[in-house]
Amino acid sequence: MTDGTRVSPDTVLFVGGNTRASRAFYTLVTDGLRDGGAPGQRIPFVPANDVPTPPSGCWVPCFGTTDRDAAARRALDLGAGSAGTVPVHDRHETVYSTPDGALFGLTDLTSPGTPSQRLGDVAFFDLYTPCAEEAATYYARVLSCRVIDEPEPTPGDYRLLTSADKPVAGVVDMLDVLPSAVPPHWIPYLRVLDLEAEVARLSDLGARVRVPATESALGPFALLADPFGVTFGLQTPASDELLMQHATFET
Repeated sequence: MTDGTRVSPDTVLFVGGNTRASRAFYTLVTDGLRDGGAPGQRIPFVPANDVPTPPSGCWVPCFGTTDRDAAARRALDLGAGSAGTVPVHDRHETVYSTPDGALFGLTDLTSPGTPSQRLGDVAFFDLYTPCAEEAATYYARVLSCRVIDEPEPTPGDYRLLTSADKPVAGVVDMLDVLPSAVPPHWIPYLRVLDLEAEVARLSDLGARVRVPATESALGPFALLADPFGVTFGLQTPASDELLMQHATFET
């Protein structure tokens, strides 16, 4: 589905949990990845307020769209609920809960462009859900995106959301890799150069390795859990190019 609306991955919020401790950990993580250039993207760490989150907190991606009001109406009309609001940059942003229970936000996309490709920034994010096909269809309709099923053969069932031939987010069939009792959740990927070296460094900082450095059709990646149990990922710049290639895949 496309209607002229443009959408792009915007900020990724860390909602709930021990805000101060989580911010301290990820500051160490991202500052260690910077290459000495301009200051990179900062992850907002915000209290959950009335938004239902796990005790350890969770990631909530915000999608920038050129028609935020219309996207919000579609989100609710298609079965989402308003899960509450969180304070972000001196304003309260609505967090939506989708039919499968995952959380997301919407922001205004004033000038569509190429997302940052700096080291230490969030490079991409995936939704892990037991309802992958339904979730991909839901986000495609809300965000006026296109869904590309299995852009390359992968170990699990994978779908890529794209807008204007640019990657927006991925949707993973969680049942291929995780127990059914795990709730749907988003995983952001930080951009690194040396995957194995960063896995070792972050392990020394208290992270636990969930998936070691692994090759995939969308580039090498690793998954780790922070000291409080929240999962995050690492990927190299190789994934930027591969995702762009797959975003132009013709169905």
